[in-house]
Formats: sequence, structure tokens, C-alpha cells
Amino acid sequence: MSDSPEDLRRWRLPRGRHGLPRELVERSQRERLLAAVVKVTAQRGYEATTVGDILGEAGVGRESFYELFDDKLDCMLSAHELLVDDLEQRVREAHSEGGPWAQRMRRGLAAALDWFAADPDAARFTLVELSTVGPAFRPAFKAAYARAVSVMEESGGEDAPEPELAQAYSLAAGAMLARIYEEVVLGRAAELPQRLPDLTYELLVPFVGEERAREAAGA
Repeated sequence: MSDSPEDLRRWRLPRGRHGLPRELVERSQRERLLAAVVKVTAQRGYEATTVGDILGEAGVGRESFYELFDDKLDCMLSAHELLVDDLEQRVREAHSEGGPWAQRMRRGLAAALDWFAADPDAARFTLVELSTVGPAFRPAFKAAYARAVSVMEESGGEDAPEPELAQAYSLAAGAMLARIYEEVVLGRAAELPQRLPDLTYELLVPFVGEERAREAAGA
């Protein structure tokens, strides 16, 4: 069992004396708690979610929770980091498939849209609910945003256009996140892949101009 979003599942330990290694027990409990905080927070909102809600969804005891996390916020931030790790990996894998720069950027964007569409609860949790946690939101958001910019910058190669603005990739990442955020807030995360042509055009036009951006958007 690996500590990945695919394993944030409702795997239950057998009742009574099961004889399983403590490491396996703790990993199972952690995964179930991370899955639970994503689901419950997305549905109830951060402020309305209690540790008891998370425990009820996960089927984990309170003592075990506090052995793994400091509090509700710690659990939430841990789940958020795990999800962002997975999203970054998916986008980097899409970029690594090769081809012209514009195609690599389009594939990376497609991978991101598919990721958000696959689980609307995870999409809302990752993009929306983090902003409601107060001061802890800022460093977590800045770190995730910096990673998004880094992924875009590192997708370049010899054929990548030279942007006129030094902060072009930062602006592009911000624009895409804002557009995706809007769709998630409106409950349309599952429809995001349908927006790929329009969003590809918006992403590329500042770098390559209207004609090449339209061509890449329709590829």
C-alpha cells in the first residue's frame, strides 16, 4: 500500500487481534484520514468540519488521529500537499512525452484538467477550501503556486519561445489557476476537459501569438 491519492481509500482493518505490523496499521489509518478530510471538507467546508466528522468518515479513533496529526488543519495541509504532489507529477509526465513546445504545454494542461475533473471533491478541496483556513493558507498557496510556475518554466526546451515579460510564466500559471478555480467553484470541475481548446489558446497566445495558439488549441 503506497501513500498516494490512489490509495486514499476506505480500507478497513479486521476487528480484534489482527497481528498486522504497526507500520501497516498506521499507514492505513493515515490514508483513511486523508481521504476523509478531503471528502468531508469539500462537502461541509473547512469551518464546519470537525475532527469528529473526519473520524466518523475514516473509521479511525481519536487517539490514533492525534498520534498522526496535530489537529484538523495539520491533517488538511497534509492531504493538500499529497494531492499537489500527485498533480505536479501528472503534469510533468505529460510534458516529458516530447514533441514541440506548444504540444507539450497543451498536454500538460490537459493532464491538469483531467486531474481536477476526475474527483470534484479533491478539486474543491485543493483549490477552494484551502483559502478558508486563515493565515496558514498563504505559505501553502505560495508553495503550490511556485510549483506550478516551475513546472511550466521547466517544460521549455530549445524550441520554447522567449517571453517578452520576465514574469510571463507566472502570469500564465495564475491565469490558468484562476480559470480552473472559477469552474470548480461553479460546480463544473467534471466539465473541465471540455475547456481544453479555449484554455490552451489562452495559455499560449501571450507566448506565440494568435495564429499559432489557435493551431495548437485545435491539435
